[in-house]
Amino acid sequence: MKKENPVTYERMGTSLDWIKKLIFAGIFIQENKLHAIFDRYNEMSSKQWLLMAVSASFDAPPVLTTLAGAMGCSRQNVKKLAVNLEKVGYIKLEKSDADARALCVKMTAKGMKFAEYMADVTDDVHAAMFGEFTEEEIRKYYQLSIKLMHGINHLEAYFQNQRKGEAEL
Repeated sequence: MKKENPVTYERMGTSLDWIKKLIFAGIFIQENKLHAIFDRYNEMSSKQWLLMAVSASFDAPPVLTTLAGAMGCSRQNVKKLAVNLEKVGYIKLEKSDADARALCVKMTAKGMKFAEYMADVTDDVHAAMFGEFTEEEIRKYYQLSIKLMHGINHLEAYFQNQRKGEAEL
């Protein structure tokens, strides 16, 4: 009996159209796999971790709207994540000194301890994630990621224009 060859990404990606489809779907697949792995082995979800990491990158406690822009999601999503992190003691939501209507995300001692832990394991995480890449490939991937972000912005503009066209009908 003839044994079937397993379908691999390398074998499937032969035509440019197929490669584009595979890259597009692959973005979602990679995101799902990263979420599942991170959520399975860490004390907080990957989205909560992202909020903590982005928040820690600011010199002063950021407001929710600023975090939302940096994370690429809505203010409402960030607030929901922040409220859950506040409940377990990683952050404190406080009114902004500059605008009493805005909420700032301030790290608690527990949040700082977690941030220190994540900083300690970052090199190991990066080694596991990028171990098959050369330094040149990592730099190229970074450049291509920037282009992909521009493409995502174009995609949003496309859908906004589509929606505008539907509203005019």
